[in-house]
Amino acid sequence: MPSSVTEEDVLKLRDARYLTYEISHRLPAQGQVIPTPEPGESVVFGPHLCLGSPFPMDPFVRGLMFYYGLEFHDLAPESILHISSFIVVCEAFLRTTPHFGLWLKTFNVEPKMIEGRQAECGGAVISKRADAPWPEGSFQEELGLWQQEWFYIIAPRGTRQRPPPVFRSGPPQRLTSWVNKGLNWGPSKDVPLLQDRIRGLQEREINLVVVAQVMLIRRLLPCKRRPLRLWEFNPEVP
Repeated sequence: MPSSVTEEDVLKLRDARYLTYEISHRLPAQGQVIPTPEPGESVVFGPHLCLGSPFPMDPFVRGLMFYYGLEFHDLAPESILHISSFIVVCEAFLRTTPHFGLWLKTFNVEPKMIEGRQAECGGAVISKRADAPWPEGSFQEELGLWQQEWFYIIAPRGTRQRPPPVFRSGPPQRLTSWVNKGLNWGPSKDVPLLQDRIRGLQEREINLVVVAQVMLIRRLLPCKRRPLRLWEFNPEVP
């Protein structure tokens, strides 16, 4: 659908540091329905940036998107929050880098169906596995409006970084990674140990509200590549 983003909206994102000034942007043409980014450009959504998915991306997030064959327009804001909260739980509470094996045992990716058809935008949903230990809580589903808040950016990248993938319109392809759920990854003892520590968080009544507070208080963008992990955070240093 056509974008509703204005230059004033982008300026607010920059002032709030959700979009740095080193990242250039371009608004879509008025009335443009299907994004047509130029070479080197990426399509981004304002709500995604506010919920922790800025550029440059953390390698874990980049790998996650590759594993499931997803682009950011395939995910609604609440799915972005699942990724952000996972990173915060790993770094701030478990004191480890985001663990892919733990992710596979905690979350699934499923198609978003509307009237029997997979959604063109937001066509994938990240959901928690019913049997997985995780902080209590849920994220409210956003309806429709986020799909109007898109524009283009060009993020600076190093010489070793690949350019953004060519934009794909329409729903994502359902890869085998969507179907083969709960796979094992990494040393066999890692995930049970981390899950025991998550149960300990539950006993201490650390829920998703507390996790979100960590992001807000520390003004953290979890999906962004950062020089320091959360357990290295020093509250005395700005």
